[in-house]
Amino acid sequence: MKEKIRYFIAGIFIGLSELLPGISGATVALMFGVYEKILNFLSKFKELNLIAPLLLGMLLSVLVFSSLIDFLYKNYTDIFNIFIALLMIGYGLFLLINTYLKEDIDKLIETSIGKTFKRKSSYINLFLAVFFIGLYVGLYLSSIQTDGYQEPNISILILFGFCACSFLLFPGISGSAFLLSVGVYPLIIGSISNFNFEVLLPFGIGMLGALILMPRLINKAYEKFGKLILVFFGGLVLAAGVNYFL
Repeated sequence: MKEKIRYFIAGIFIGLSELLPGISGATVALMFGVYEKILNFLSKFKELNLIAPLLLGMLLSVLVFSSLIDFLYKNYTDIFNIFIALLMIGYGLFLLINTYLKEDIDKLIETSIGKTFKRKSSYINLFLAVFFIGLYVGLYLSSIQTDGYQEPNISILILFGFCACSFLLFPGISGSAFLLSVGVYPLIIGSISNFNFEVLLPFGIGMLGALILMPRLINKAYEKFGKLILVFFGGLVLAAGVNYFL
């Protein structure tokens, strides 16, 4: 019983973390010691007795806190946007600095890109190049007008649901930060709060597809390219934050 309560509480915090850009739900799952169980369930459909209370906690958290976030966004738009922008900038810089400081350079070179780059300077150039590619992509995505998403495009919503859920499974990366970087974060939060199934249904289909297809692939990608993916995503979300002040 205590274990089920622990999973329920973990689900609440994981759900909340996925609503706030800059906080990784997978990282929170690691902190509570439930990440491996989640992947094991998604890959082999085991441990349902523990996953069920976790999912219940996540659902409850999303329903409660999405309404609060939607209220803050609608009634304190400027303050909320500045807070989120600063959070994204801080998160992007954290991913860059923290990933670099913790990285074993020789190991990354061997596992991620083979033995092509032998010198530390070459690695640093690669590291920064990936970060600035993410920054450029983020600025480009942030510059795209998102008014059209008020009239939901089903294929785009399915794609964004798939991507957001994939990032949810990847430690260190925030699914909601991705949604913010492509400009649909307010739309999704508002749709959850107001039960707008015209948006939620295709978005949920995309998420379901990611849950079925991505766990094993994400495990392999994280083992081989994890640090480079984190750096790219750092540039992506940093751009989303910076773009607000441009």
